Amino acid sequence: MISGLIVLNKPSGISSGEFIRKLKPLIDNSKVGHSGTLDPLASGIILACIGQMTRFTNYLANEKKVYIADMKFGFSTDTGDLDGKIIERINKIPSKSDFKKILKEFIGRTDQEAPKFSSLKHKGKPLYYYARLNKKVPKKIRPVDISKLELLSVSDDTFKFSVECGKGTYIRSLVRDIAKNLNCAAVLSKLQRTVSANHSLEDAHEIENLNDKNIKKKIIDMGDALRCIDKIQCLPEIIDRIKKGQKIFMKEAELKSKYLRLFDENNEFLGILENSNGLVSPKRLISIEI
Repeated sequence: MISGLIVLNKPSGISSGEFIRKLKPLIDNSKVGHSGTLDPLASGIILACIGQMTRFTNYLANEKKVYIADMKFGFSTDTGDLDGKIIERINKIPSKSDFKKILKEFIGRTDQEAPKFSSLKHKGKPLYYYARLNKKVPKKIRPVDISKLELLSVSDDTFKFSVECGKGTYIRSLVRDIAKNLNCAAVLSKLQRTVSANHSLEDAHEIENLNDKNIKKKIIDMGDALRCIDKIQCLPEIIDRIKKGQKIFMKEAELKSKYLRLFDENNEFLGILENSNGLVSPKRLISIEI
C-alpha cells in the first residue's frame, strides 16, 4: 500500500474533495484524504494524504497556514465571497492607514463567527444546508489564532493582504469582520493558500503533471511530511515499551512540542507520541506494514 503525502496546487473552481479524488486512479486505490479544506473559490496548497498518512491528517491541519486574500469593497454577499447574493451596498473604500490600523485589532486569539455558508455541522448537517433553506440556526462562534496580518497592495476597490493563522480560521469571516469595523461592506474576491504545516506553494505539484509512472517519486515519506512536529529518536528497548502502551519519562523531550514524531535507530518513522513535559506516551502508531 502506498503511504505518504503529496503537496498539490488546487486551482480555483473545484471543491477540495473533487480535486483530491483525481489521485485515486494513480495510487492503486489506496485511501486518500486531505488536510485543510479550501473553498471552491480558493486556490493553492492542498496536502493530499495517502494510505496510512490519512490517519495523521489532524496533526497537519492543526499547524500554521498562510493565505493571500483579495478583499473587494463596495458590497457584501450572503456567502461572503463573489458566489453569493448581494445583501448590502456601501459606497465607501477605506484609506490604507485606516485599513492597517484595523488589521492590528485581529492579531492574536479572537472569537470568530463562521460563515452561514460553511461545512461546520449543526445537528449533523452542514450550516450551508440550513442557509440554502433560509432557516435560522445558532451562530457558530469559535476561537481562532491569527499571528500576522499584512497589507500587500491596493488596486482601486481591492485590498490584497496576507494572513498567517491557525486551524479553523475562516478568511471570509475575517474579511466580513474587517469591513464591519471599517463601517464598510466587502467580500473575499480571491484567496490563495501559500503555506500549510511547513509545506509551501513552491513545493506543490500540478495534478495534471502526475501519472502512474512518476507519482511515487513525488510522494513525501510520512515522517518528513509531518516535519512541523518535533522529532525524537529512540532505542529498540524504549520503542518496545512504547508499543506496549507504557508512559516513559525522557529528559530530551522536556522542552519539545506537545506531539512528537517517533523514529527508530534506523530513522524509520513509527508514529506520533504525546508529550507532557518529558513524559511521553503513544498517541498514534503506524501499522508494521507500510
